This record gives sequence, structure tokens and C-alpha cells, in this order.
Amino acid sequence: MEVRALATDAVIVDDGEVLLMERAHPPFEGQWVLPGGLVERDETAREACIREVREEVGLEVEVETFVGLYDDPDRDDRGNVSAAYRCSPRGDPTPDPREEARRVATFDLASLPGMGFDHDRIVADALEP
Repeated sequence: MEVRALATDAVIVDDGEVLLMERAHPPFEGQWVLPGGLVERDETAREACIREVREEVGLEVEVETFVGLYDDPDRDDRGNVSAAYRCSPRGDPTPDPREEARRVATFDLASLPGMGFDHDRIVADALEP
């Protein structure tokens, strides 16, 4: 039996725009996604969310709210389950793409690009009133 891993994704909203990164590695290489990654053994999902944003796009964020748990077996061919959080930037809001991101950009909520994984659903859920 294969064990599923817990990941985390950050919906970073600032001035009506969402921050996305273009993935530099499979799966979904070349597609826009939310910053995020695996939760390590010694941290909470919330702590992992903050760490992954720092590592992937060079931003410090504050977690505002838990969006949901995304566990559709088809969402990620590696089987990962994601705890998603809505976040806001702290300090300098200028992103800096790191190893896993080819580039980072913000998108107006009305003109979001297609996204890898189930990140379009996560963003929609995070923006519900």
C-alpha cells in the first residue's frame, strides 16, 4: 500500500492579485501553480506553508485562514494531499523566483491563467466570500 504525503499550498493575495509561480520541474513543468510543497516531519502544515513560500518565491507571508484540504486522488500523480492556506505578504512584497520556479508573477483575479494540479479550484475556494 502506498502512503500519501501531506503538502501545503499558499494562495497569496495582495491588492486584488494572486501570486503564482511557473514550475521549473515535473509534474506540471512550465505551468502556473501556487507556491507550496511537502510538510516536513518536524513542522505543522501552517509552518510548512510559510517556509515553502520563502524557499520558492522569496517572500515572507502571514497565514490568514485555512482554505481546505484537497485530497482527490487524481489531483497529483504522486498522490500528495494538500492543506491550502490564504496568505498575505509581510514586508517587501517583491517575489524572487528560486530553484523550483522559472518565474513568478501576480495575476488579476479576473484574468487568472490555467493552473497545474487543482490550484484553480483552491484559488476559487480561497476567494469565496
